[in-house]
Amino acid sequence: MRGIEAALKVLTSDITTGAFASEVLRKLADREKMKAPDISLASSLVYIMMRRKELWENIAGRFMRSQEKLPVQVSVGITMGTGGILELRRFSEGVLINGIIDYLKRREETAKYASVANAVLHKVSETGGEILEAMSKSSVLEERAMYSGIPVWSLPAWLKTWSRPELGDIFAMMLQPACASLRPTPGKLDELSALLQAQEIRYYPSDISSALRLASTVLPVNVPGFSSGLCTVQSESSILAASLVGKFYEGGRILDMCSGRGVKACQILQECPDSQIECWDISEGRSKSAAGEFSRLGLTDRAVFRVGDAVVLEPEVQPSFVVLDAPCSCSGTWTRKPESKWRLDWQKLDGFAGIQTKLLEHAVSLCKPGGHVLYVTCSLLKQENENVVAQVLMNHTDCSDMTGLIGWRGSMFRKGKPYGIYIWPRNAWLDGFYCALILKK
Repeated sequence: MRGIEAALKVLTSDITTGAFASEVLRKLADREKMKAPDISLASSLVYIMMRRKELWENIAGRFMRSQEKLPVQVSVGITMGTGGILELRRFSEGVLINGIIDYLKRREETAKYASVANAVLHKVSETGGEILEAMSKSSVLEERAMYSGIPVWSLPAWLKTWSRPELGDIFAMMLQPACASLRPTPGKLDELSALLQAQEIRYYPSDISSALRLASTVLPVNVPGFSSGLCTVQSESSILAASLVGKFYEGGRILDMCSGRGVKACQILQECPDSQIECWDISEGRSKSAAGEFSRLGLTDRAVFRVGDAVVLEPEVQPSFVVLDAPCSCSGTWTRKPESKWRLDWQKLDGFAGIQTKLLEHAVSLCKPGGHVLYVTCSLLKQENENVVAQVLMNHTDCSDMTGLIGWRGSMFRKGKPYGIYIWPRNAWLDGFYCALILKK
């Protein structure tokens, strides 16, 4: 029961406005000293709910008679219960329903709605599976989107980027669970492998990057060798994107305009051993996290950290290579961080395209002649990618797209239309990414 209650607390927290569900759950588990089975159940319920929330709301809504607005805890309980009933395979439906109803009954503001929730969840248990099966085979694009966990409102943006057959592939990819990958610190692969083997942690070498693939997701601090700097938890798409700096770097200062928690920046320094980097981020918290990451890997003396708006900041030294991992819809990582997609709408999506263009304009203006700008997003939508690059190239005739030199081949890569290149989330270790390499003449 504690796992069910914890999941409901997480889902009614501030994850819809910015917090990550995994962090909220971790803090809750620490505070309430939850046991591992309860944490596992809570994590599964939260992930099931957030991955396909719109689908569960649609199915549950078919059994709702009243149009009365329900308290948040009740609507979330019904939606989470619907997802749990239809997707959990190793947990009793009866226990799940009883746990949700008990939670609602114990609260004055929700007690009177417990009977409604109970009736809906039992109907879902009886016939919801048939509805789910029908939606999985539906030719209606909106139903296919819901089944795959893609917000219906975003379909026009997807249709402007990909053909119907390609979109069918993306729908299928969005259904696969995400798994973690580890980037070994250079020279530490053998030590890391021995440590993983000693603790009987299964891993698989990647066929497209330097990563070691794990069979599930992990908290970085729980990975053997993480605290001592033997490895970094990082998706393979992120590793591939950052590796482009090492491939084209020719010396001079590197600028990382939106460095976040510094994961890519640390990889860049490890792959470019004679380089120095300046890291910007608008968030003081993320900048402090980046400083901690550099310290963990022994790279602090090669970096400068600055907090501020990357649209207006000026570098201490003019860079010969600028990395812009721009804020975006994160549509390529919706499988790994599903809560992020439910925070979006058309206005926010359009806003991303505007700030991305401003950032890339600034990146190009800051770069030395003869240098490179690497534009990266974890989005699969053209309006955040090719359209942004096209606008900037049109304004800067001294710049050209050099993405054709990257040389990536295989089913997990797609050429942009016409600029840049996509990494498709073909497997559990890849996120959807976009990269464009620009040369300033």
